[in-house]
Amino acid sequence: MFRERTKKLNNMMENTNGNYVVYCMEASQREDFNHVLEFSIHKANTLKKPVIVAFFITDKYKFSNQRYYRFMIEGILKTKEKIENRGIRFLILKDDFVNGCLKLSKNACLLVLDKNYLKTQRIWREKVSKFSNVAVYEVESDVVVPIEYLFSKSVPFAYIYRNALEKVLDRFLLEVKPLEPTIKSNNLDLNLENQMNFNTVEDFIKNLNIDKSVNSVENYYKGGSDEAEKLLKIFIEKKLPFYKEKRSDPTVDYTSKLSPYLHFGQISPLKVVLEILKNYDREDENVKAFINELVVWRELSRNFTWYNPFYNQYKGIPSWAKDTLEKHASDKRDYIYTLEEVEDAKTHDEYWNAAQKELLITGKIHNYMRMYWAKKLIEWTDHPKKAFDIACYLNDKYALDGRDSNGYGGISWCFGNFDRPWQERKIFGKIRYMSSRSLETKFNMKLYIEKFKKS
Repeated sequence: MFRERTKKLNNMMENTNGNYVVYCMEASQREDFNHVLEFSIHKANTLKKPVIVAFFITDKYKFSNQRYYRFMIEGILKTKEKIENRGIRFLILKDDFVNGCLKLSKNACLLVLDKNYLKTQRIWREKVSKFSNVAVYEVESDVVVPIEYLFSKSVPFAYIYRNALEKVLDRFLLEVKPLEPTIKSNNLDLNLENQMNFNTVEDFIKNLNIDKSVNSVENYYKGGSDEAEKLLKIFIEKKLPFYKEKRSDPTVDYTSKLSPYLHFGQISPLKVVLEILKNYDREDENVKAFINELVVWRELSRNFTWYNPFYNQYKGIPSWAKDTLEKHASDKRDYIYTLEEVEDAKTHDEYWNAAQKELLITGKIHNYMRMYWAKKLIEWTDHPKKAFDIACYLNDKYALDGRDSNGYGGISWCFGNFDRPWQERKIFGKIRYMSSRSLETKFNMKLYIEKFKKS
C-alpha cells in the first residue's frame, strides 16, 4: 500500500527514543483514504509509539482570504473530529509549515509529510527535510497513480499520459484500509504554544489577519469530507448517467463539483473512482469520460507542475505556442481591458462577464466556460504574457480550486500546452480559438447569463 507512494527525504535516522511520530498534514486534509495517515500509524505501531497529527495555519500565505480559509477550516474541523475519534491527537497550530514541523521534530521519532506538487510547498518540504534532526518521509495520497512512478519528465500530451496510466491503473485501484493505533494519543500532554483551540470557523477567522474583502461562498460550497461525499453520492446517482453528453453545458448542473474538495484534499480521487466503480461498469462511456477528467487530466496537470518549474508563468508554455503568440503580439486588438475592468466583469462580452461573475459569486467557473474565460484574455490584453498573468491572478484569488496544479494546467492549455497548432489567425496565431458564436450554437447562453445577471 505504501511502497510506490513513499519517499525518504533526508538521510537522518529515526529517533527510537522520541516521544511520538508526527504527521504534519498540509495537502491531504482528510481522515479516510489517506495513505499518509495510515503510513504514520504504521510507523508509530512499529516503534511502539503514539502518533499525532499537526495542521499549521498561517495568515501570511499568498491570497490568504476568508473565502479559502472558511472552506479549509470547515473541512479541517471535521477531519480533526474524525481523527480524534480514532484515538489520535490532532493539533491545529498557528505557525508556518516549516517552523511548525521543525519544532515538533525535536521530540519526535520521525516526521511524515504529504506530497504537494507546487513550488512553494515543495520548498517547505525541502527546508523541513534539510533542517530536521530526524528522518522525514513523504507520502503521496492525492493522486490515483503516483506521479514519479509513471514518468520522470513532463508529458506533452494527454494521450501519452492516458496510455501509460491505463497499463498500471488496476495496480493502484486498492482501498486504503484504516489501521488501529496501538497507543492512543488523545490525552498526550505536549505543552505546545500557538494552539488554536477554537470550536467555530468564525473564531478562527477572527484570530487570523486575512483578506476579508473576498466574500465567503458557503451558500454554494461548504467545506469538509462529509459535504464532498454528499456531492459524490448525488453525482453517482443523478448526474453520471448523463455526464458525457451534458458536462460541457454551463446552463445545466452535470459536473461533480468536487474540484474544491480535491484541491484541499478533503476527498481522495482514489475513493471517488472506487465508489463509481461500485455502481457502474468501467467501460461505461460516462465513466470513461469522467475518469479521463479526474485521473488522466488531473494527474497530467500534476506531472506538469512537478516537472515544469515555470508552470504558472507564460514562459512555461511550449515554444511553438510562445513563438506564434509573440508573432501576433502586435496585432491590433478591438478591445483592451485593465485588470480592474476584467476583475469587476466589465467587458463588452456578456458571456465572459457571466463567467467572471460566477467566479466572484460562487468561487468556481463552469469547466467549459473557464476555457473561454482564459482564452478571451489573450484577445483583450496588449500582450499574451499579461493575459496569462491575469488568468493566474484571478483564478488564484477567487477560485476555491485555484492555486492548484489543475488550474495552472488548464490555463496553460488555453495558451497551447498539451495541444497542437491550429489554423493561424489574428492575435491567437496557431493557438486554438474559442468564439462567442460557438457557445451560442452549442448552448442556450441566455440561461447562463440569467444565473448571474442580478448579481
